Amino acid sequence: MWRSLWRSIDRFSLQHFKSVITELRQIKVVNAQNRDTVVDLLQTIVEIVTYGDRQDPLIFECFMEYQVLAEFVRVLKISTSSTIEAPLLQYLSIMIQNMDSEHAIYYCLSNDYVNNIVAHPYNFDAGDLALYYVSFLRAVSSKISRDTLCLLVKVHGDVVVSFPMYTEALKFAQHEEKMIQTAIRALTLNIYNICDNNVYQFITTPPALIYFSDLVSSLRKQCLQLDALVNSSEDKCTHQRNKDIFLKTDKIVDDLFYFKDMLSVGESRLSRVVTQNLLSLLILPLLLPLLKLGENKGSYNISAVTSLYIVSRLLQVVGGKHLINGVAGLLLYHYMALCQRDAIATNGDIAGSIGDASPLLHSLNDINIKVSDHEAEGEKEININYLLQHLNVQTSSNSHFDGSPKDDNVYIERFGIFAYLFSDNHSISLASLFLLLTLAENKDLEHFPASLLGMSQSQGLMNNCESAFLKVDGSILVGLMPQILKTLLKVLACQPPVSPPMQWHTGWFLRKLLQCQGNKLTDDNIHLFNTSYEQSRECLQKELDGCWFDHIPDTIGHEWGSCKKALELQFHVKDPLFTLELEICQQAIDGNFNSCFAWERMVDAVKVFILHLQLKALIFMGCLLEKPSLESPSDSDLGKTYSRDISSASFGSEISLGSGIPCRIAFSYAGVRDIYLVALARGISGKLILAEKHPFRSQRGIVIAIAPLAGLSPRIDEDHPTWLHLQIREFEPNFVKAKGRESKVSTPPADGRWTLGFHSAKVCETARLLILEETCKQRSSVESMLAPLLREDYLVNVLDRQGD
Repeated sequence: MWRSLWRSIDRFSLQHFKSVITELRQIKVVNAQNRDTVVDLLQTIVEIVTYGDRQDPLIFECFMEYQVLAEFVRVLKISTSSTIEAPLLQYLSIMIQNMDSEHAIYYCLSNDYVNNIVAHPYNFDAGDLALYYVSFLRAVSSKISRDTLCLLVKVHGDVVVSFPMYTEALKFAQHEEKMIQTAIRALTLNIYNICDNNVYQFITTPPALIYFSDLVSSLRKQCLQLDALVNSSEDKCTHQRNKDIFLKTDKIVDDLFYFKDMLSVGESRLSRVVTQNLLSLLILPLLLPLLKLGENKGSYNISAVTSLYIVSRLLQVVGGKHLINGVAGLLLYHYMALCQRDAIATNGDIAGSIGDASPLLHSLNDINIKVSDHEAEGEKEININYLLQHLNVQTSSNSHFDGSPKDDNVYIERFGIFAYLFSDNHSISLASLFLLLTLAENKDLEHFPASLLGMSQSQGLMNNCESAFLKVDGSILVGLMPQILKTLLKVLACQPPVSPPMQWHTGWFLRKLLQCQGNKLTDDNIHLFNTSYEQSRECLQKELDGCWFDHIPDTIGHEWGSCKKALELQFHVKDPLFTLELEICQQAIDGNFNSCFAWERMVDAVKVFILHLQLKALIFMGCLLEKPSLESPSDSDLGKTYSRDISSASFGSEISLGSGIPCRIAFSYAGVRDIYLVALARGISGKLILAEKHPFRSQRGIVIAIAPLAGLSPRIDEDHPTWLHLQIREFEPNFVKAKGRESKVSTPPADGRWTLGFHSAKVCETARLLILEETCKQRSSVESMLAPLLREDYLVNVLDRQGD
């Protein structure tokens, strides 16, 4: 043991370190024969230096005296193949990452050691060398500071003319490997956070400046790819298509967070470059089609719903005063122009009026927008001032309105973002409203007209952040909120009904906007909601005749909390991705009678009814409801030993045959067997049991098969009156109760089929009636349990219980 310990100590001794260095110096060429030896020497040096940095100052002094880093550079140069490069970079990364003393770090970054290693002509075409190289660059970037950054740049006078580590790293910015991309972004952020003025001047001027435009161009390309997925002509709502869209949006959001991180550095030149590139290359080209200028200016053939999603997500993630106010100024230009006209008509003063768009548009001054040029099959630039002149012409061309609120509202509904807000396409309508709320909610917005969403002077929106809004009296759009609410209510009342997810998202918007309105609706909108509520209740009642009526109470309990959570979701955590999901998954009515599709239809009916019941409580009570306690009907009359025996039966268990009906069934694996049919409903549960007679106990049987009573649909064969056909639910709903995002079952199992043979047609009819009678008992129990929830006076009873 002592000998082993001594060897360990000797391995990290100064003498051993010098011998290893001497051995490395004797290497004149690195080839296949001595590669492993060289790798071992490099590894040993790194281990000893790492130890010495923390434990023995003499070791690091020797490291500097013998200029060991110069030996690493020499090894790179004398290698006849690239096989030494990866381990050398790996060991250097490990050594630098584990250095703690500022003295050691300063030495490693000096004398151009790092720059020489960075500038070495590597061959990145094969293997993992690129990953090791980028890891080395990232390790170095994590150790530099404002004091040591100067060691890695080359200057001429006071001007930085070269920054090898930064410029070489940017060559991997668009690498296909996610780990490499992540490392490069971490490296750049490390640099941005410690740059001085001279280095920032280098970063924000050509040629280094092109990195930022390349980033935005790459993001724009991804947005085009996302739109292609959303608007694909392939089958709607396939699992793979949804997965592809989620992956693409995740990548887009990752890029947006990177832009946010750059803006969070807080350096004005960096922020200006990032913001201007986002505006000119992405945001403004997306917004131009939404402004409806009458010609396809700036369109990159991205659909409205995708554009609205991207802009909303960008404002959510990246934010920033310049971006927020610039987008708001353009989208609300028509509205603010009308407000300005109203201010002039009222007091002849436009200074500081809500219609003065100049504060919002200040961040867009003299920006050139890169747009597609279809004639030249390339790109061209449009100056923002030209765009604003075009908007002025469009606004003034509609000045024939007499200025009444009615005329102004009609005008507003026809142009800009409002044309999409009141669109017949529900996905686009909700996406537009989400973008408006995104602007209204943002704390960086300086001049958002509060009356746009029907708020009074004393109201904020959702988060009561009044600083985000400009409060005004008597704006011409105060009356627009009922129309917005009506648009949302029309989505709920739509026939045929839209998908439950779309209704839930619509309900979320209604709750948010009703909070601004004091939970008040106009008489027309109340009538529209009541109609929608009745439709949802009737739809649920129809499911009591379906094959899954026995699961309705449990489904209500499961979905109640999900609905309440969805309605109460805070705005800042709501992902506008739902707008794309709704666009690609418009629900179609399916005539398939498979029990899986019937299950989905039942769950959808429950979801929609719960939503309407919650919205009704919000409108008339001012709050959402807690989950109701659904009481099972009394089982006192079912407390017999026989019923308990049957209700607890399982495969292979023993039961009383009681009033079981003898019959026969053929199994593919066991031939024809004589059995007994036993059907029993107890409360909201019901079973159909097939049992073989016990070999020793004449009144007992062994269970060989069990099926739920609901959904059997017993039918006598037309050609064989002694045959009874039963449909068996094979689908297991527990497998699709989502823990997060819910999805439809792509390949549901086929329903089972049982055919039972009886001694006579009369006995067969008796069996059919027995099944129907027990099913009716079970359904009656479910109806009794749900009756209070489906009554018109349910909310009244809730209030009475709260009063007690």
